[in-house]
Amino acid sequence: MKTLGFYDYIYFRGSRNFQKQSERIKELANIVCSYSPNHVLDVGCGIGYLVKELNLRGVPTKGVDSAQALKDRFWGILEPMFLADATSLPFKDGEFDLVTSSDFLEHVPEENLDKVLSEMRRVCSGTILSRVAYEAKLTSRQSLYHVTNKSKEWWEEKVKPYGVILI
Repeated sequence: MKTLGFYDYIYFRGSRNFQKQSERIKELANIVCSYSPNHVLDVGCGIGYLVKELNLRGVPTKGVDSAQALKDRFWGILEPMFLADATSLPFKDGEFDLVTSSDFLEHVPEENLDKVLSEMRRVCSGTILSRVAYEAKLTSRQSLYHVTNKSKEWWEEKVKPYGVILI
């Protein structure tokens, strides 16, 4: 799934405050840690604040995102971040015992969701957690990015076959 060029430096600079909200990151990290994982993958990790927080807590975590701007401008040399397409994750089957994504799946075109969810399941030997922004009133700018803007019930049905827990 290639991005359409929207996820550039300007996009990530503009979303940085949302991505780094400390209460949001701590809440997500607490949820992930409640599963006592040994090896975590954050799909659609963006700038990587959750990856950093989990690693600081001693939970080995890698992040993956497809936006070149992240590698060029935001990711540091030592961070375990990978530039890759979520429809073809560069990891072994069952490599992670927990896979998570937050505020990512709604950015995936509906026609690609099954492939992304299948890949998340393939690389996960255990739990998959996802936080999704449910159907919302979007500004014209937001609608460029939230291309799958569906109800909570729609998302529950969509992720059920993959064993994804919505958080």
